[in-house]
Amino acid sequence: MEAWAELGVFTPATIQLAAITLVSLLACYFIFNIYNFFFYQSFRMATDGVSLDLPENTVHISMNNSSCTLSYIEVSPTDGESKPNILLLHGQKFNASTWDKDTGTMSKLQEWGYRAVAVNIRDEYTSQCTDGSEENKAILVHKLIETLELKKVVIVSPSMSGTFSVPYVTCGRYDDEIVGYIPVAPVIHSSYSEDNFKKLKLKALIVQGENDKLPVASRSMKLLQNIPNSNVVIIAEAGHPCYLNQPIVWHQHLRDFLSTL
Repeated sequence: MEAWAELGVFTPATIQLAAITLVSLLACYFIFNIYNFFFYQSFRMATDGVSLDLPENTVHISMNNSSCTLSYIEVSPTDGESKPNILLLHGQKFNASTWDKDTGTMSKLQEWGYRAVAVNIRDEYTSQCTDGSEENKAILVHKLIETLELKKVVIVSPSMSGTFSVPYVTCGRYDDEIVGYIPVAPVIHSSYSEDNFKKLKLKALIVQGENDKLPVASRSMKLLQNIPNSNVVIIAEAGHPCYLNQPIVWHQHLRDFLSTL
């Protein structure tokens, strides 16, 4: 120990630095766990629906003199009844199969008589055919709906997928394609204001988890509440992916909303 001290290792300054580093690491660990609790709140309170273990299909989207290939899963109604088609997008840390294997939403939609398509969509999948602009993302969603031959569309859009759905629903060029919008704390670019949503004519169900404290959630709620024909649902004991935390409650609200279209 004396030898280390002579080398200047155990000096008051180095000991103080080590103590500060340790405290900083503990603080980071604490903050990380608090973030995870509010963001994921990963313990689901119940399960609902069943996993259909759906196979993936692919769809090719051509635009801007290029193309991109997206994968998707799909269910169709067993009775052939004509109802709105449901397009399900996903958050950054999830994918299309979340709606099948984790929530059972695909099986529920099939049971209720809806055609539903869940698409794997994020910037890295679409970079070949879009430049990442708001206009290009709106066109991409339109092309996706057109290519998949979806009719009277209802878009379910949580978190990151808002970067695709919001440009589409607010651009005003495709109002004849979409009849409903279910944003779940979506990411909304800073260029959007309340006026972008006040003009919307579609029907919306705005969903958020009670324990979702992320800035994206509070910002999206402030803007989305300006949609004239909209209802707000706050799901208790749920975080950012509230459909995962409380799938039974999520499905109740989803079915009630779809029945009004």
